[in-house]
Amino acid sequence: MPPTSGASDLDPALRAWLSPFVGEVTLVRSLVGGITGQMLQVRRVDGRGDVVVRRWSGDGSWQHDMVRRETAGLDALADAGLPIPSLIAADPEGTASGLPTTLTRFLPGRVELAPLDLRAWVRRLAAMLARIHAVPAPVLGPCELWASSELSWLEQGGDPGLARTARELAARPADPACAVLSHGDYQHFNVLWQGGSISSVVDWPTVGLADRGLDVGHCRLNLAVLFSADAAMWFLDDYEDLAGARVDPACDLQRLLNFGPNWPEFIPLQVAGRPPVDGPGMAGRVRETITRTLRRAG
Repeated sequence: MPPTSGASDLDPALRAWLSPFVGEVTLVRSLVGGITGQMLQVRRVDGRGDVVVRRWSGDGSWQHDMVRRETAGLDALADAGLPIPSLIAADPEGTASGLPTTLTRFLPGRVELAPLDLRAWVRRLAAMLARIHAVPAPVLGPCELWASSELSWLEQGGDPGLARTARELAARPADPACAVLSHGDYQHFNVLWQGGSISSVVDWPTVGLADRGLDVGHCRLNLAVLFSADAAMWFLDDYEDLAGARVDPACDLQRLLNFGPNWPEFIPLQVAGRPPVDGPGMAGRVRETITRTLRRAG
């Protein structure tokens, strides 16, 4: 159970900023798994429903941009019919709250990291992403693209040409006309479940427009890291089946190549002691996923 406290544990700047939106507070609970800042569940005395405070740990321009991006995305998707948080307020530069901060309505559910039926669980993840991508694209900027330059982990698998082949395919530019609404960080840490079904998709500061392969590849990378190459390949098959669309292997691979030597360090922070984490095996599972993906792409 995450630690709970009273409103007195909120620092003065944050408490003052929250007051017009939530009034008097009766409970503050830390939410586990975040690595970019503080996540708090806050209960209002008036019973109007809990809220979530996301307060970024830094005060740089990129944190400001993340809050602005999430604000624009949640506003644009407010009537899209997706199970996502609704925005109450935002302070992108932390002028009033002390640090870049968003305030959203609390959504019930929990992160599921040890599913009893992994195969069915993966298909439900794919179905939700297909649903997100089917929303008519709102007026948003492109998703941020990033790539790891450290591929020694890929070159250590006994196939000296694997990294070169993967890099060459991943470098193929995406067709801008194929851009869809994209979460930007779609994976199991950002999906909440209730009763075996997905109740909500959270954490939208990377939302934007991108090729569908960006979200697919990012989720597959996280599935390979925490579970298996099989789970990552199931997700690709299920997504294409449910979305009725082919995933560009270049965009998919571009995301798979974002694995790096620091992943065994920060993934356990996100898992926060829930299931066991096989850090030493991560690189091998991602390498196998890339090998099978290249083979599938022909």
